[in-house]
Amino acid sequence: MGFSRAILLVLVPPFLASLLSPAAVRAQEVDRIWGRVHTVSGEIHEGFIRWDRNEGSWVDQLDGSKEATSFRFQDWWRLAHPEDQRRDRVVELAGYRITWDDDEPEFPSSIESGVRFGHIRRLIVDDDVARLELRSGTGVELEGGSTDLGRDLREVLVRTSLGNVVELEWEDLERVEFMPAPPDARAGSHRLHGTVEPKEGPSFTGYISWDADEILASDTLDGEDSDGRRQEILFGRITGIRPTGDGAEITLSNGDRVELFGDDDVDDGNDGIQVSDPGLGLVDMDWDEIERVRFHPPEVAVGLDAFDGGHRLRGTVVTADSTELSGWIRWDGDEEYSWELLDGWDGGVSFDIEFTHIATIEKFIGQNVTVNVGPTGVSVSHPVKEGAQVTLRDGRVFELFDSNDVDESNHGIFVLEPGEGRSPDDEEAEWVMVRWEDFREIRFQRGEGP
Repeated sequence: MGFSRAILLVLVPPFLASLLSPAAVRAQEVDRIWGRVHTVSGEIHEGFIRWDRNEGSWVDQLDGSKEATSFRFQDWWRLAHPEDQRRDRVVELAGYRITWDDDEPEFPSSIESGVRFGHIRRLIVDDDVARLELRSGTGVELEGGSTDLGRDLREVLVRTSLGNVVELEWEDLERVEFMPAPPDARAGSHRLHGTVEPKEGPSFTGYISWDADEILASDTLDGEDSDGRRQEILFGRITGIRPTGDGAEITLSNGDRVELFGDDDVDDGNDGIQVSDPGLGLVDMDWDEIERVRFHPPEVAVGLDAFDGGHRLRGTVVTADSTELSGWIRWDGDEEYSWELLDGWDGGVSFDIEFTHIATIEKFIGQNVTVNVGPTGVSVSHPVKEGAQVTLRDGRVFELFDSNDVDESNHGIFVLEPGEGRSPDDEEAEWVMVRWEDFREIRFQRGEGP
């Protein structure tokens, strides 16, 4: 039987409340996750939800993995190997018997995935699997892959309207229903928000998770000062943080500055700074990549009304020979909804870009390297690596590498051209696959379209 392990009373420090204008006070409720949690023991807890310590806003991301369906595998195999008759390996998948050559790369049976909390209407716990019902009515099953799901979940905290905080584990959960917070609800502490400036490249503004752990103004930044004294500073008092090599310089709201050391909050033991960027998705940066962080409230709070549960991807694929194919899209053989994520890296910065924010993807060849060959000194130029140039709908452009979403390990871009009786839900639908080597670019259509 599940049970509530602890009930705590959390109050907002008076000086924090005094810093917030009426508009800011309401904003901290609009952007925070609110839901009704049903436990296996029959208890119901409703309030503001903090999930796995580092998710507390509708724009935050629930991470997991999903299984590849049998028809996705069959589509991939049939189109990737149209002339191959020699199949040496056999597997049973969802009632289908599938065979393939022993020396051919396998289509993954489990795929990394994730979805922003704002898209989720209901989460039902089924052993280690989370069965999600999205606001569009689409059903999705996620499991494992992170500490967000299953028995590795660090905790779920529910702050009720009475100010009590109920702490729950995965085994306690039966289902969670997500909904807007009531007009009179007060969160008690605002979600951390600000701008992270990397040493190279553009800045990112959004809701911040510090060291994969701290997300609220009432959380503390820990460290030791230059005299070796232990310091615990409320994030609500901090306006800026600048890494200094073996520590960090902290700027406080009163203008004072203090340098801290000796804790993974303020040194290279930090697990990374994540930014839930409303117009992009999730950006995760290593400590060594960060120049500075500035904390400030959002210009506009992103509430539940910004999410619709997503729709099927549609667009136009342009091949290397300029052929254009338009219709429903399945990217890399598995992403087919606007809420799904395009993964990639740029140096020490990791990107999970929500497809709904992508305007175009173009194959990109990295910087060329020139090498002198032989005694004659003939120069030979060759590309370092392949990647993708991703243009967002807000105009930002990123060059991403090191993921099968954006390089030659891509499993193919599938297109189902519209026509009478054709539907992407039909397992017999005849998709066309464009291999990465034949791909030039894709232009995504806004919305699902006709």
